[in-house]
Amino acid sequence: IPYVSLPFKVLFECLDIGNILFAWYTLACEQKVLLVSGQLSLLTVCSEILNSLLFPMKWTHLYIPVLPRSLSPMLDAPMPYLCGISRENFPYAVEDISDETVVVDLDRNVITLGPNTPDLPPLPHNRRKKLEATLKANAGEVFWEARNLTKADVLRVRASGDEGSLGTMLDKAGAVWEEKIKTRDDAFNLAHAPDSVSLQFDEDANVYLDDGSLPKQSRWDAVQEAFLRFYVSLLQDYRKFLPEGVKMEERTSWRGKEGLSSLRFQTDEFVAAAPSEFQPFLEELAMTQQFDDFVTRKMHNAADAPDIKFFDQSIDAKRNRSKLKIKKKDTP
Repeated sequence: IPYVSLPFKVLFECLDIGNILFAWYTLACEQKVLLVSGQLSLLTVCSEILNSLLFPMKWTHLYIPVLPRSLSPMLDAPMPYLCGISRENFPYAVEDISDETVVVDLDRNVITLGPNTPDLPPLPHNRRKKLEATLKANAGEVFWEARNLTKADVLRVRASGDEGSLGTMLDKAGAVWEEKIKTRDDAFNLAHAPDSVSLQFDEDANVYLDDGSLPKQSRWDAVQEAFLRFYVSLLQDYRKFLPEGVKMEERTSWRGKEGLSSLRFQTDEFVAAAPSEFQPFLEELAMTQQFDDFVTRKMHNAADAPDIKFFDQSIDAKRNRSKLKIKKKDTP
């Protein structure tokens, strides 16, 4: 997957995997999301990371990672948005926040739903299990390590039934995290470029070994690829439902026979042809502006859209892997 110069570890330190998946899925279904933090750098970085996890889709609605106090009335806009606001300004914006907004507190790992937040369709069960398993395998301890704990420590105390000890442990962990993020803005920095010499000292980086061979995939590449695989599995047949036999560059009108467009993506047929567990999500996704943008770029600008080409190649690679397997095997 193409290198994305973003410190993914930051998001996984702020939110546990369950909350990351919920925030991502909320954006995938084009709902209103507001990030809150006392550190402006966290707002910017986490907004960009969540955006990148939507690939091959692109967020096409209102996007303001750091919302000024004077623009807080925009939080009641009648459209999806991804915005961030400082904790200092948050009290002044509360009355403006739409009752459909999902508020994600990056400092406290808390997600709050507005009273009228729309219900989302369920994630396809098997694909969710695979996605969650990959995230846990590669970044499952990051959230707890940032608080000087391990998940095993928490589970052990929780299993003992000692609520007092558990509360004390979590309070100390919260204090550790609060202390760490206080200086986050002062130390704010993006990840190194792929050719940076500093990467040789980065345990998470995917650099070449001394013998010139490729090393094991870095965990953050694996995290990005897990979300890519989710979309590849759900959209692997989308090209079958594009208009056929029409050279788009030669068309001067959208209208076909009897005044109807002959260039439309066959949305209903696409959803109906998918496995039943995929259909609720695909029905929601097909109604979004980001999916419309994705299909439009494929139909009208495929030659100049390297991201679309890469996604199509990923679908082809999945098909080729499936053909080579005599016996079906679960993939991450």
